[in-house]
Amino acid sequence: MEAAPFPISRAALARRTGLSKPTVSALVSDLEDAGVVSLISPERSQGRIGRPALPYALVPEAALVVGVDMGATKIIVGIADLLGRVVAEDRIKTASDAHAALGAVAETTTRLLSQLGGKDHLLESGCVGVPGVYRPAADRVEMSPNLAGFSDLPIRAELAGRLGIPVTIENDVNLAAVAEAEAMDDAGSLDFVAISVGTGIGAGLVMDGRLYRGSHGAAGELGSVDISGPSLDGGPRLTLEDVASAPAIRRRFRRSLAEGRPSRLGRDAEVSELLLAASQGDDAASEALGVAAEAMASAAASLCWINDPARIVFGGGVGSNPIFVDAVRSKLGNYLDVSPELVASELGNRAAFLGAVSTARASVRMTFVQGRLSKGNRP
Repeated sequence: MEAAPFPISRAALARRTGLSKPTVSALVSDLEDAGVVSLISPERSQGRIGRPALPYALVPEAALVVGVDMGATKIIVGIADLLGRVVAEDRIKTASDAHAALGAVAETTTRLLSQLGGKDHLLESGCVGVPGVYRPAADRVEMSPNLAGFSDLPIRAELAGRLGIPVTIENDVNLAAVAEAEAMDDAGSLDFVAISVGTGIGAGLVMDGRLYRGSHGAAGELGSVDISGPSLDGGPRLTLEDVASAPAIRRRFRRSLAEGRPSRLGRDAEVSELLLAASQGDDAASEALGVAAEAMASAAASLCWINDPARIVFGGGVGSNPIFVDAVRSKLGNYLDVSPELVASELGNRAAFLGAVSTARASVRMTFVQGRLSKGNRP
């Protein structure tokens, strides 16, 4: 699996595992019989004397995993092979509550497997990203204001029972951070923060190359940070999500219009339209973006003071827009002497889904070979 997609010889396997060559040959034969690996026709190098090494490669379609990004407004469900290649995918509207959303995930997974020719028996593992904090001991999702109904839903047990596979539940922005780390190829992947800005706001923290969840799994709940400051009259609490999320930007734009600021856009314009108009000098749109960017810069600065990331990657429907990132960057210097690198995610709104696929594949690595050999049959 580590060598995939490239082939590896039995001799190389013996060196890397420390096993004897006869043992490796026997195990490779068992894996080949089980349909997990296949022999690749060796190409004899010109001028080479002696018998060429026999290279074997992982059979990517020997097992499948399902990755899910359960967002507040949409759900991505995808089936991927052992190399992480997505072979079937669908995007569905999120139901009104978590129970119905979970049922839709199970139904969509079954339908996608059927479209692949009834490959249900190849499904080995799954991972679901949720818009909240997952408590493994209770098997419950908490702090999910944008999708109701999690309080009495044992989500992992319920979905594992419906699909008949082990299922991992993880915060969606944590999964986005996993995908972003895999997409990086430099030192920035060791210490960075992935901030997702969309219907909600959250952050995934990677420290020393490891995802940091905190002692209760709630690390990175940036959207819940109180930005209202001390209030002498007991006024309402104002969070970052109330000011810088997609719904908040739309509300602020409508307020700007009501206050008389001019705009070429209608009051029901999408955030992407608002951001583009702001970059072109639209008064009302610029004011709405400026308020959101100021709040985000302040919150991001607080993160930087605490864990000093080398990079902040903005993702989500709003965050991955370079115009939003540029606006935050222009204000962050007011809070920090030395700012981290700010970039828009190249994975866009697929980051959490790709992180779910990666996490499901990682769990397969621990159990797949033993389970497939014990079944003693080919896929």
